[in-house]
Amino acid sequence: MKRNIIISVLTISFISGFMACSSPKGKSAKGNITESVWGLVTVKAAVSDSSLIPSKDEIPTLEVLSDGTIKGTTGCNSFEGQVAVTGYNLKFGNLIFTHISCPDRAIESAFFATLDSTDNYTVDHGHLLLKKGGKVFATFMSMDVR
Repeated sequence: MKRNIIISVLTISFISGFMACSSPKGKSAKGNITESVWGLVTVKAAVSDSSLIPSKDEIPTLEVLSDGTIKGTTGCNSFEGQVAVTGYNLKFGNLIFTHISCPDRAIESAFFATLDSTDNYTVDHGHLLLKKGGKVFATFMSMDVR
């Protein structure tokens, strides 16, 4: 019962946040990481070089706010924290997240490992690439164009 209430509150919060943060005309981000809510398309597995694709029912999201904070969901748990953005360099830190038992921990583990290791990004044509050096660890799509 308690888990269902938590999931309902998180779902309502996510939907409300998504509706409030989407751009007025549904346009996708144009080179700016803070202009969109990003939905995960692929992420590098935490223990191998394979790519993981989230289920359509549990898409992890990421939102970088202009005040230096981030928030989102792993598809199961929600999180928030800090981000330092300088040009196209970035560093995530001080993450706090809920601890709901998730059916598939591989995506969540890979997602958090990506946030921990990312040092730069690229935004192009509605896609956000989180990278370390030149290697892409995760690809996101602007939720505004879905």
